[in-house]
Amino acid sequence: MENKSADKLLEKYSQGSCTDEEKAIVESWYLSASGNADDSDLAVPDFEKADRKLQSELGLVPKETIKLWPRIAIAASVLLVCGASLIFYLNNINREKSLNASVMNDVTPGINNATLTLANGQKIILDNAANGKIAEQAGVSVSKTADGQIMYSIKDLKNTGKADFNTLSTANGEQYQIILPDGTKVWLNAATSLKFPLTFAGLSQRKVTLIGEAYFEVYKDKKKPFIVHSAQQDVEVLGTHFNINAYKDEPTVKTTLLEGAVKVNTNYILKPGEQFTINQEGKAGIKLVNVEDVIAWKKGNFEFNDENVYEIMRKVARWYDVEVIYEDQIPLTKMEGTMSRFQNVSRILDVLERTGILSFKIEGKKIYISKA
Repeated sequence: MENKSADKLLEKYSQGSCTDEEKAIVESWYLSASGNADDSDLAVPDFEKADRKLQSELGLVPKETIKLWPRIAIAASVLLVCGASLIFYLNNINREKSLNASVMNDVTPGINNATLTLANGQKIILDNAANGKIAEQAGVSVSKTADGQIMYSIKDLKNTGKADFNTLSTANGEQYQIILPDGTKVWLNAATSLKFPLTFAGLSQRKVTLIGEAYFEVYKDKKKPFIVHSAQQDVEVLGTHFNINAYKDEPTVKTTLLEGAVKVNTNYILKPGEQFTINQEGKAGIKLVNVEDVIAWKKGNFEFNDENVYEIMRKVARWYDVEVIYEDQIPLTKMEGTMSRFQNVSRILDVLERTGILSFKIEGKKIYISKA
């Protein structure tokens, strides 16, 4: 197989946009690599490159945790891809029938949408708003760009410096991007709100308030620090990239630095690759983390890293806008793996069910989970 074809297919798989046939090809590659199939038909150099990238995309982990990878055989079929013949087998037809029986109404993934609340209380549903200028307030123009972002630009400086605030909020099942008045870029995850001044002109600092999760690329301004206030903490930067997870239903607030430096609560200085955590009792600490795992959501993936069913399902519930109902006490077994956020929820649950820990049933916007 040509390298470009392999890379393209792996990229489609990581984005969740493969056809069923393409998905089967990728899965057969993995089964070959793990000793479950014969890889003699694959060109070794090309296969090794593809397999290294595939394992990186899937976030495969040591054996002490459960890998969220369906180690199944795949139905008999032969496909020709760039002249290389790949043979793969499928024996999970009964599994598909069982899956369909558990899903009365499958749930589709979240969308790019948010609500912008202006200083005067007016609410704008951004999914419905046309591209171009959508509002003008106190000399500041608010526009929606062609690629689905909100952008602020100052039109009349004599009216700046007022303590007027806007709020951008996403509901469960939504995400959005915004460029703040100073040029700072912010990506909002589901169930998140960001409150910010209409303009930072005339203010001594750039302070915003966050509930939920967001990724920040802060525009550098040495004279005016950028401060993110969230539960239990204030994060101060001059210009850097970082992620804050501050959901109300999570036990800890997590601030992760990707580049530059940040100061948290005046006492802690983070370096790239470090994560500051603080719980509801105020216990705080710093640890090294894989930053790519932390921002997987921004790239369209779920990254489950040493998490149990309850931790995983909080993420799933927010993104798919569903209610999770536990009918049994589920074991707190730790699991790791990566899955695309852009597939129906039944596919996520099916992988979890294959661990042998739980069973699930979907009825409308409710997911019932019981012990396997």
